[in-house]
Amino acid sequence: MMNNVSLVGRLVKDAEVLSFKNSDKMALKFTIAVERTYRNAKGEKGVDFIQIIYFTQFADKLSKYVIKGKRVGVIGRLAVNSYVDENNIKRYQTNVVADNIQFLDKIERQEIV
Repeated sequence: MMNNVSLVGRLVKDAEVLSFKNSDKMALKFTIAVERTYRNAKGEKGVDFIQIIYFTQFADKLSKYVIKGKRVGVIGRLAVNSYVDENNIKRYQTNVVADNIQFLDKIERQEIV
């Protein structure tokens, strides 16, 4: 069985750093806009907004580069989670759990400092 996802998109907003109770694990959570390949009847391309979770011990350091408007490549897997909301309705949420992220825009020297 295979569960692989490869995406290229632009960050919709700055990444959020997640930390977990009783753990030293950290993650980055961000959303990318991925343009669809086909056009609708009006000639417009649609966009999908995909939430990404990237577990890394360097989340706090990486977060300053994962900012709105930047282009990134993501390789990972789909993860579907379920929960019961406040109205006792079962909900599902689909995320991409990233194994690797690649910065596709040139990083200016002053951004690194």
